[in-house]
Amino acid sequence: MKFPSKKDWWMYLVFLGIFLAILSPVVMDKDYSSLWAAIPIICFLLWIWLTTYYVIADKTLLVRSAFIRKTISIDEIKSIDRSFNPLSSPALSLDRLKIHYGLHRTILISPLDRNAFIEELMKRNPSIRTSLKR
Repeated sequence: MKFPSKKDWWMYLVFLGIFLAILSPVVMDKDYSSLWAAIPIICFLLWIWLTTYYVIADKTLLVRSAFIRKTISIDEIKSIDRSFNPLSSPALSLDRLKIHYGLHRTILISPLDRNAFIEELMKRNPSIRTSLKR
């Protein structure tokens, strides 16, 4: 089951602002040589925007965002807590879930439908602890 990342409203503004800042020399100054720098940056940002999602398969959770591809065994997940931690992570929102797994490992993610995401994980591993409503 695939869960897209939640996208905060301000992330749209950040991405749009970066696009405009990068493309302004091309449009305003007719500086087409700056496209050599602009196109790779825009492609990278689009890659992040379009490929940040989470997949729950039989016994694994796949976390995907651009070049990040993390596979976590659902049996290793200990707990899920809410987090607003702004650390860099495969999430496009600050309304995040902090997943504790393995031996002292964590990952921050932001599934759009948090309740369905947690329910799906709990079906596969009922021993996951969480204080969040499902």
